[in-house]
Amino acid sequence: MENWRPIALSNTIYKLFTKCITRKLQDWCSLHDVLSPAQKGFTPYDGVIEHNFLLSQHLELARRNGSDSLLAWLDISNAFGSVPHDIIFKALKNIGADDDFIGLIQNIYEGSCSRIITEDGLTEPISILRGVKQGCPLSGILFNIAISKTP
Repeated sequence: MENWRPIALSNTIYKLFTKCITRKLQDWCSLHDVLSPAQKGFTPYDGVIEHNFLLSQHLELARRNGSDSLLAWLDISNAFGSVPHDIIFKALKNIGADDDFIGLIQNIYEGSCSRIITEDGLTEPISILRGVKQGCPLSGILFNIAISKTP
């Protein structure tokens, strides 16, 4: 299996709690201009609609003027699963998050493990030391911070 994506199955209280944290972190990042305004992925407001509009306008202008245009798409393989947890914590420190908040995120990720259902039953727990939890409300904002604020 080369192209698979795990998902974190979490209980409802966890999801409600992390949704509240996500909203607070998004508001804090917005207030402190933490993320580039060009970052549209995993954001609650503009999304990618603005980028799609700008791209279509750029292509239309190039077509109208008969000029060349060059586009590049960047697709990071297993992007969500590739960021080591310590990089996430360092990036949070780099943006000025306080130690209590970083500790909270560390507690969420500490001891993370996964088990796989096979035809023989569940595997033993497998420690997870990198990647944001796919399916978790915090994942998008943590990923954005990690890729943009790591030296």
